[in-house]
Amino acid sequence: MQYYLSTKELEKLTDGLKAATSIPFIDDIEDFILEAIWEYTKDIDGIDPFFNTRSKLLYDVVDKEKRIGWSVKSLQWAFYPNCEFELVVQRSDVYKKSIELGFPALDENSDPDLIGAALLKHWNNKIETDATIQEVQSKRIMVLLKTVDKKRFAILEEDIRQYNASDITWQWTNEKRNGLQGIRKNDGRCIYRWYPSQKQFFERFVLPDTSQILCIDPKRLTKKEIVNIILPHLQ
Repeated sequence: MQYYLSTKELEKLTDGLKAATSIPFIDDIEDFILEAIWEYTKDIDGIDPFFNTRSKLLYDVVDKEKRIGWSVKSLQWAFYPNCEFELVVQRSDVYKKSIELGFPALDENSDPDLIGAALLKHWNNKIETDATIQEVQSKRIMVLLKTVDKKRFAILEEDIRQYNASDITWQWTNEKRNGLQGIRKNDGRCIYRWYPSQKQFFERFVLPDTSQILCIDPKRLTKKEIVNIILPHLQ
């Protein structure tokens, strides 16, 4: 299911992006900066990592009242309607964890579908375990696509997709077996990639033509200007 921001939320996200891009001590909209902007957009008072250790749990932003959790990500991309893009969603060393996951010892010579099944189980375990820990019922991902000039942004907010092993077929990308692809059976689309050497598990997404797009004209303040603006509020 895809979700959309209200008019008020879209305005707040736009204002948050304008504010963040104006600060000369910030070089990009990513990681905690984006999480903080999303919290501002959703009126959530999250944990400040300046004073607290960031957890490695999946849901970067959690609305405790509504029990919604978001895995928040950003990607620089020359986006357009129905374009595809991919992101790392997890580090997955399923060779090392195969027995723990309930599979026989796995290596590059194992059946690709068996390796893929282990990858799916590892990923689904993460989704469900962290949802339980963080008391999340609505499990979502929010991706902010951004152009290189930081003037145009696209928002993709949807439920995290979870598949059964029977939904996906797996194959190596080449004879060296340095990349594994997960192909969705019902439409033949590649939706997962896994690289054993880096342990990176990628998911592929499509930006729907109904996705919300916003534009800003970034204006950078000087370091002196931003310090002079902020310091009076600290005194």
